[in-house]
Amino acid sequence: MKNTFLKMAFAAVAIIGITSVSSCKKGENDPFLSLRSRKARITGEWKLTKGTITQSQTSGGVTDSQVTTYTESTSSTGGFTSTYSETLTIEKDNTYEVVIVENGVSNTIRGNWYFSGKVKDADLKKKEAIVFSETQYISPSGTTQYTGLYADQILLMDQLKNKEVVFKGDITYSDSDGEAATYSYDRTFEKQ
Repeated sequence: MKNTFLKMAFAAVAIIGITSVSSCKKGENDPFLSLRSRKARITGEWKLTKGTITQSQTSGGVTDSQVTTYTESTSSTGGFTSTYSETLTIEKDNTYEVVIVENGVSNTIRGNWYFSGKVKDADLKKKEAIVFSETQYISPSGTTQYTGLYADQILLMDQLKNKEVVFKGDITYSDSDGEAATYSYDRTFEKQ
């Protein structure tokens, strides 16, 4: 009888453990099990290794589309290729910095970040997306400061591993005048 009770207790603990571990999975392709929190996994220095951004806009019945493809060292749009690197540093104190160097010209974006909350209508789980609020933009021509809380960029995390994060999502817009726009992104960063 004691043996049966122990087996049942072990089974109950196993079921509860598996249920709680699988509920920690936020992104579509997140690992089944991670011993590190999402904040511990997302903080650090990340380098863009590959990606695609597709933009399309319809106005007055005319549609204009553009696809930008990224590699670890280039950016290509409409047959034009340039040298390109992008580094994203996410700190534990909820600040971030993006450094983009294109054709030798460096631009830096700084600000604050936080995880999104759960949004049932958008089918968004808690901590499935990361929100970036820009406070400073530094370019060769000068520095621009921003104040107040504003969501400059919200990225869905399709996959968050210890050494890799994949941001993937689609944004659409349309109005009653026939104006429409779509923006799709699929970008992979590796931890340095």
